[in-house]
Amino acid sequence: MELVSIIMPTYNSVATVKESLDSILSQTYRPLEIIIIDDCSEDESLAFAKAYASNNASSEVSFITLKNSSNAGAGITRNKGVEAATGTYIAFLDADDLWKPKKLEIQIEAMKSQNAVACYGAYEIFSTSPEHPEQIHHVFEKLTFKRLLKANYLGNLTGIYNAQKLGKFYMPALRKRQDWAMWLDVLKKADYAIGIQEPIASYRLSEGLSANKFDLIKYNYAVYRTHLGYSAIKSTVLMVRFFYEQFLVKNRLKVNV
Repeated sequence: MELVSIIMPTYNSVATVKESLDSILSQTYRPLEIIIIDDCSEDESLAFAKAYASNNASSEVSFITLKNSSNAGAGITRNKGVEAATGTYIAFLDADDLWKPKKLEIQIEAMKSQNAVACYGAYEIFSTSPEHPEQIHHVFEKLTFKRLLKANYLGNLTGIYNAQKLGKFYMPALRKRQDWAMWLDVLKKADYAIGIQEPIASYRLSEGLSANKFDLIKYNYAVYRTHLGYSAIKSTVLMVRFFYEQFLVKNRLKVNV
């Protein structure tokens, strides 16, 4: 069985990180390499992560705990984990989200059977308890670069790619939308990601998540203009199409439970 490296950034996550790590240890797939990178937390996130790693390491589950020298944001923090990763596959889980027990097993079996090098999946959305999700975010059977360019259809907590075949991918220095930018790079090389139709993860809604829509618009534009290097005209056209896709297509994939 090939090793899976799991990248987990932490920042003031002590209240939720145990539940997230437990969901990784509950995976039916082995072996695992769990890389926890603390972004200069002001709470006990790093100390907890180190203690958790010490208590749960085994021959099939290894841990790496790292710390940034200064607060750098999620993208740069994840990149530090990607750099340290040694697995055939690379996947991501933030310290407040959760995986279903068969998440990795289902995805890797699907990738092997369909000769694919990238995969994502449906996920549940909850605010209080993962046992009582409010929505399910459905996915396409195949997600191409062209489709992902229109809107961010790939939940980072569900994404996994074969780093042995594709190489490693890093996130740009954007405070927001950096995961979308990285997955665009992945799909540009992989052609597509296969979509798992059953929910394989649980996304926790946080207070203030959508507090500033104008900032998100700014970062969306930066993905087109700065990261992908498109012209101002093309980037503006893509932003117009983004709004159409976001509100008239993507929102239909979210179903209330």
